Amino acid sequence: MKAYSFLSQGFSGLLRVAGNALFGKCRPLVGGIAITDRCNLHCLQCAVSNRGMPDMGLDEILTGLKRLREMGIRALFVEGGEPFLWQDGENELEDVVANARIMGFRSIVVYTNGTFPIETSADAVFVSLDGLKHTNDRLRGKSYDAVVSNIKDSPHPKLLINFTINRTNEPEIEPFCDEVSRIDHIRGVFFYFYTPYRGADDFFLDREERAGVIERILRLKSTGCRILNSAAALRGVRDDTWDRPTSLCYLYADNRLYRCCRHIGNEDTCRNCGYLGYAELHFMARLRPSAILSAARCL
Repeated sequence: MKAYSFLSQGFSGLLRVAGNALFGKCRPLVGGIAITDRCNLHCLQCAVSNRGMPDMGLDEILTGLKRLREMGIRALFVEGGEPFLWQDGENELEDVVANARIMGFRSIVVYTNGTFPIETSADAVFVSLDGLKHTNDRLRGKSYDAVVSNIKDSPHPKLLINFTINRTNEPEIEPFCDEVSRIDHIRGVFFYFYTPYRGADDFFLDREERAGVIERILRLKSTGCRILNSAAALRGVRDDTWDRPTSLCYLYADNRLYRCCRHIGNEDTCRNCGYLGYAELHFMARLRPSAILSAARCL
């Protein structure tokens, strides 16, 4: 979903996308910065947080933001760990957002587990939920009620849900979409697939199984459900026609700049990648109308 922040840059963003497509360029469109490794949840399926890495200080974050900006990137996502946990002296997440804005980032998105009050001047906030209450709490720890309460209490006008599909929660896709459709604060749901960073396990869905799930999501979209994944990207993932790793997104984490993600070079992880935001980037850069329109709906 990180891809969706790009189009809020307006005409200049569209020119960059069109230039990539028309002239065969691969200029990066989106940048991310992981400001902390720490998370207050210990989700069973997570392999990217609580690894014991120290937080970056504000000066180190500004260095990372400068490097992303020098690459021409103006769409930024801020993540963790849990970014609302980040502090450096008196500086908190909002200071990161404010500095990014001053540096010229035109679209800023925050990714959170939703267990803290959702108060930020970022352009959009994506909140993670991975199923109905019982399943979400089994996967992520007892948090569902608090997250939904924080969503309802938040003054932010652009709240969206991230749902990472795995073997445990895939039966709940349809009832989950129905349940969150009743929460006015939620503008839509974006689906990922579980990525087996530690190798195939009981959470992993293989390509054939993913294809069946994608057909269900496409049917839900056709009924008007607020699903933010584009039809172009969903079909591309189903048919395995999207490129990875990508040069359209860079991540600054652990004081390093990574092309695509921190696991670049791991062929098994890359082949089984479930990060469908990068599929959106792939098809947006190829000017697929549904990918562009889905991006525009997000912000």
